[in-house]
Amino acid sequence: MSGGEPDAEVVHELVDLLLDHGRADKELGQHFLINAKTLKKTVQLSQVDSTSHVLEVGPGPGTLTHFLLETGAQVTAIEIDERAIAHLHRVHGEAIESGQLNLIEGDALRVAWPDDLTAVVSNPPYQISSPLIAKIDHWQENARRDGRGRISAVILLLQDEFASRLAMEFGLASRGPLGINTALNWQVELEMKVPPHFFSPHPEVNSRVVSMFPHDLGEELEIVVESRLVKRMVDHAFAERRKKLRNRLKGIPRKIERVPNWNRKRWQASTKILLSDENNDILELGWQDFRPEDLEVEEWLILAEKLEQINEELGE
Repeated sequence: MSGGEPDAEVVHELVDLLLDHGRADKELGQHFLINAKTLKKTVQLSQVDSTSHVLEVGPGPGTLTHFLLETGAQVTAIEIDERAIAHLHRVHGEAIESGQLNLIEGDALRVAWPDDLTAVVSNPPYQISSPLIAKIDHWQENARRDGRGRISAVILLLQDEFASRLAMEFGLASRGPLGINTALNWQVELEMKVPPHFFSPHPEVNSRVVSMFPHDLGEELEIVVESRLVKRMVDHAFAERRKKLRNRLKGIPRKIERVPNWNRKRWQASTKILLSDENNDILELGWQDFRPEDLEVEEWLILAEKLEQINEELGE
């Protein structure tokens, strides 16, 4: 414990009570954060309060849950481990009974999320980090299209290396579909680093708290483009990242038909026109021979907008 401080005592007690019923499950990626200051800071970064509805994925011993409940927020927690579910009913039974805590047993990537979420604050299993962020992004885009309230803050504890790629911390070296696609809708910031000894059991990697706050990069740049088109383009180009854009754009992205007003034939016709114009000045001269990581996020938006304009002209 940290000098017998009340918060530290609560955290250690919650973790110990769960571990009394068996060891942490490595297959579920269970590494329980036992540093109360980091847990409290995570909640503070989210700025949640009694008006918030927070999603927590993988509450485990219920330590982060404890601090979220202290804010007065409504919390929906999704847990896949039956043992942890039983533990959470024991330690947070009062909050469950009052309705402040909605505990769902299941896979957070598969179960339906509430429609009125305002924040996601979570220490998720590292192996689901990428699909979890994709689901958060998908939920947010659906909320925008449906005119619902949107998530105002996402605070996640992630593997440090993954966090660097998400924030594209090292420029070209860390630029990829994860960071580019996330940057379309979220401003990603790297917060405090979390060493292995802050967990029980210790993971073999360093961790990092990451904050994500919503923005609309296309709107900010006054670029009108369907985000699903940008994401299909980015994923397709980076599938063979050592190839030049000229070669990648000649191929057809997977599931292009799911993007409104697009299909395989339209893609082929539009990219043929785009690539045939050697004097095209929408990007730096010679961009057709760049590799995917050479483009900034803004340039992917510009490229997608140009393709949409060509596609619209072809449809007239």
